This record gives sequence, C-alpha cells and structure tokens, in this order.
Amino acid sequence: MKRRRFIKQSTFAATLLSASSLFSCSETNQGLNILVLGGTDFLGPAIVNAGLRKNHQITLFNRGITNPKLFANLPLKKGDREKGMAAYAPLKKQRWDVVIDVWPQQVGLVDDATAALKDHTDHYIFVSSVAVYKDFNESGRSENYPLVALPQDRSQWEYPEEKTAGEALVSDRFPGNHTILRPGPIKGWRDPALDLLYWLIKLERNESILAPGGGDDALQFIDVKDVGNFAITAAENKLVGAYNCVGPRKEKLPWMTFLESAKKYLNSTSELVWSSQEKLREQKVYAWSDLPLWAPTSDDYFMEISNTKALASGFSYTPIEETIDDCLAWNKKQGLPNLIFGTGDEPIGLERSRELEVIEELRKS
Repeated sequence: MKRRRFIKQSTFAATLLSASSLFSCSETNQGLNILVLGGTDFLGPAIVNAGLRKNHQITLFNRGITNPKLFANLPLKKGDREKGMAAYAPLKKQRWDVVIDVWPQQVGLVDDATAALKDHTDHYIFVSSVAVYKDFNESGRSENYPLVALPQDRSQWEYPEEKTAGEALVSDRFPGNHTILRPGPIKGWRDPALDLLYWLIKLERNESILAPGGGDDALQFIDVKDVGNFAITAAENKLVGAYNCVGPRKEKLPWMTFLESAKKYLNSTSELVWSSQEKLREQKVYAWSDLPLWAPTSDDYFMEISNTKALASGFSYTPIEETIDDCLAWNKKQGLPNLIFGTGDEPIGLERSRELEVIEELRKS
C-alpha cells in the first residue's frame, strides 16, 4: 500500500434541547450540546464515547446505515450528505454548542455542511489530516507550515487537496470559532486497516519477521481514543486553529524500539531481521506496500510531525500496550485472526513465502 492510498484510508444517552430552549449548556450545567456528523464508524464512536464520559449531550447525524445498533439510545437525525444541502433539513430548527465533522473526504460535503450549519452552532470542529502539508522534507512539521497547493483543475485533486480545501472552508465560515484536527495514522479499537495489525499478528505467530530498514526510522500512530478525547477537549475549551494529533508519545519512537517493546509485551519469540533500505530495494521490497507503516527518513519525515501545540493544549496519550490490545481484540472480534498477508485485492505486506525468500537472501549477504 503506497502512502497516498494509506493516508486516504487512514485516516472517526442524551436528549436534544428543544427549539424553545436554546441556552448554552455551560449555563445550564448539563454539559455541551454536541452534534456529531457521522459517529458510528471508526473515529466517530471514539468521539461520541469521549463526550458521553464527560456528560455532554450527543446527537448523531448520519444515514442510519453504518453500525445502526451502535448508540441506539442516542438521538439520531437521519440524512445523507451525498444528497447535498437538502440533507440538512432535519437540523434547521435546532442549535448546537458544537458540531464535530468526522472525516469527510470530499470538499463538497464540507461545503454543504458548513453552509447549512453556519447559523446553528457556536463552534465547528473538523477532522483533517497531516497529509495537508506541502511536503515533509524536514522533521517536526508544525501547524503553521504551508499546505498543499490547490490546482484550478479539480480533477487533479487527491486526498490532501480535498482536505486542504475543506480546512479553508471551515476557517472561512467559522473564523474565530473553529478547530481543525490533523491526525496522523489512527489505530486502535474499530480500526478497519491492517497495517499496524500486520506487525502485531506476525509477532503473535512467533515467526521470523523482515523488519523495516535498520530500525532507526520513526513511527507515528495515534490511538483513536486520544483523538476522540482531544476533540471533546477542543470543544470544552473552545480551542481555535489547527492541531496536529500525532503520537503515540511525546518523543520520537524508532521502529526498533517499538517492535522490540511489542515483542516483549506479547511474549513473542519472533526473530526480527533488520536490514538497510538499500538492500531491501535490491530485493524489491518497499516501504508502505511491502512493509506497512514504514516511512524511511531517507524518503521524507512523514512520521516525524510535531505534537508540541496539541500537548500544550491538553492532548494526552493512551499507553502503547493498550493500543496493541485494542487492535488485536478488535481483529479477533471481527473473526480475522488467521489473516494471510500479501493477498487479496489490496494486499497488506509480504506473503510469508516471499518474506522467507528475502530473509534468506539477506542472511547470505
């Protein structure tokens, strides 16, 4: 899986105030009145759960199709964002303290939502991505770094351009009352991707593993619960502007540190076979596609984004061990523990036979 495809995929019981009772929830001591656009897929449930834990009132707006039994006791306003402005008609007679827009990948959806809800909320939170940055040629990209350019020909837009345009709409329509969250790779409970899981399952299988490069390259991923918690923190504190949501900790996490720590935590006997990127290329083994989540610093610093601003604003981290447990538990709940990697329409990583071939060649060299 190449990085552009990866960042596109990566990445998500209360009552409504009536139209005659549009007071701020901070004034009534009942928590915030929050509208979540989506809320039942991956990041959405983490945001909803974080809000409920803080006693906020949550209303969902979605089609009622994805995981319809999830949050069955919460108010649901049905609407299909793909149908444009008309979809927001059920929301026009109410007002919310905060609207949280979870992961739309098309700027047209953001355009409709921000236009329809501009006069119906005091604060708009938009989930974007670190993919919006113009480049990753240096370590420590912060929120004030230039974003990707937007070609006039929209047929040339991809995921980063769509997100960048969405951010611009949000900041324009909510100039002093918006928060933009820019997560890196999001992992944990309900994660639909198999990239981090690739490494965890291989460790559980106690087999020799072709490890990514020499082990010095950085790895960044963030627990979905941490993004959910910070979205609520942003709502409570009316944070304004953009915030990188990257982790899984304050300091750099080298691949060798991560895999050795995960190996110890899982009581794995796997042998980790490290090699240089140059030798791996000679074997036609590449980052992202063959070795998931690996972003060599010889290519760029995609996995070394700054988290300083978010940390100063209350961002907190789930222990890596808990993220590991959640990934593996969700996989087993879905009934996929016997995954064969390197197969399928969008294969993840190397097939075992090919991996063994490469390991053998590297040992000879």
